[in-house]
Amino acid sequence: MQPIRRARLEAVILEELSKVVPRELKDPRISSITFTSCTVTPDGSQATVLVTLLGAHALQGGTDSDEDAKAREKSEKKLQECIKGLASASGFLRRHLASVLTVRHIPTITFKADKGFENTYRVHELLKKISTEPSSEGK
Repeated sequence: MQPIRRARLEAVILEELSKVVPRELKDPRISSITFTSCTVTPDGSQATVLVTLLGAHALQGGTDSDEDAKAREKSEKKLQECIKGLASASGFLRRHLASVLTVRHIPTITFKADKGFENTYRVHELLKKISTEPSSEGK
């Protein structure tokens, strides 16, 4: 599959999932989520969709208190349950994509947690911590 065609397919998959999941899926495990990106294999047989909870990056708090750790753990569990719910509905979603897409073979959909916001926030906090520590170069 050509790269331009694959990029268009990825964009259409993201757009359709963003429309269908909140309206059509009634699974209680699937809460307010955001589809951050989609990658389709070069042969077009599989699509990997990255998912994050809406507002989950706000729970990545800078302090290491017990409350923040519990909130992060709860958010992680909720995201894993949401991914399980999406995986169980992947057949329905694939069937919907088949009615929308004009490709011969509809890709198999796999959902994964997007750790991008978490990693970015962690690096930012580490850099902030380094910049506030007193330097020991003058000794």
